[in-house]
Amino acid sequence: MMRRLLPGLLASVLMLAMGCKEADGSSGGTAGVALYAYDSATSSVFVWTDLSTLYDSAAGTAAPSKTISSSVFSSKITSLAWGGLCFDRQNGYLYLVSDTGNIVRVSNIRSQSGTVASSDVVSFSLASSGRLSNSTFGQASLDIQSGSLYITESGSSGTQIWVVANASSQPQSATISLTPLAVNGDTGGTGVAAGSGSVYAFMLSGDTVGSLTTYSGPRLRKGTASGFTDANTIIGGSTLLGAHGSLALDTGNGYLFVARHNVDAGATTAPVLVFTTGMFGQAHDQAPTATLGSAADQPDLRVISHAGTKDWLAGLKGNGATAYGTIYLWKSPMGGTAAKAIAVSPATSLFKGVAVDGNAS
Repeated sequence: MMRRLLPGLLASVLMLAMGCKEADGSSGGTAGVALYAYDSATSSVFVWTDLSTLYDSAAGTAAPSKTISSSVFSSKITSLAWGGLCFDRQNGYLYLVSDTGNIVRVSNIRSQSGTVASSDVVSFSLASSGRLSNSTFGQASLDIQSGSLYITESGSSGTQIWVVANASSQPQSATISLTPLAVNGDTGGTGVAAGSGSVYAFMLSGDTVGSLTTYSGPRLRKGTASGFTDANTIIGGSTLLGAHGSLALDTGNGYLFVARHNVDAGATTAPVLVFTTGMFGQAHDQAPTATLGSAADQPDLRVISHAGTKDWLAGLKGNGATAYGTIYLWKSPMGGTAAKAIAVSPATSLFKGVAVDGNAS
């Protein structure tokens, strides 16, 4: 009797396990996730401690669960870089990067509320030597495996990515010398995402790529801390890439999300392009695996962020240098759910950076 029961029991367990995974859209699920957004209007960090509650109950405007402030924010982050907010979910650090190269690290971030103690805030900066002409800094991303912080810089003389090794142990007022990630010949780098030792970057233009057939224009690159190669580049008309190319990495499922600002890119199709990390190193000119969003609802998508091992995607809108107080949320994005637009209270809020904590509980 037991021999006859075991196969059926095993099959039931497997079906249940598969059903749970499919319901969440990811092995990490959607529970226990918090959202952080930097409000430039008040120089403070807004926190929503339960993203599911925010998503399910969103109606009208939504005030944050708590607000985090520090005099260091207002003195060092007078203008946050687009995408200049990222999370170290392993150590509980939040990084803020200004468009002029100042960096602020806040420790014990999950327990912070109100004014942060001075002992929990460290500020340091990128060196002035080695910078590009007329440059500005952009998206930042932390690889929790290596502890390296990656920051894009784009200027009139090209583009590069700064590598800040051991970001969690950089001391107060440190000056970080340039250790560039090689992107020779590329321009307009605005997107970076890192995880598991790999670094992904978006560049708007640059030298041609390919031998038998050459491609130009926007490109995605995959590399390591030592640089990129043309072999690991996705480029060409099929990719649908365009400005400004903010990136978000789903480390749990191997998806790379790319935000395209449809207004600036002159595009009229879905603004979020989805590629798999395994597509790099194959053909250059590849179409995205999937697309998300609505050309009508998110034509000005400027920044995106993913929870990493949990199944949430968050975005911000922007127009030129102007930020807004709207947050876009996709719950289980690859499961086909439409984005919800969250209007934040107070209505004067202005966001250029958002980060999602997949280890909030």
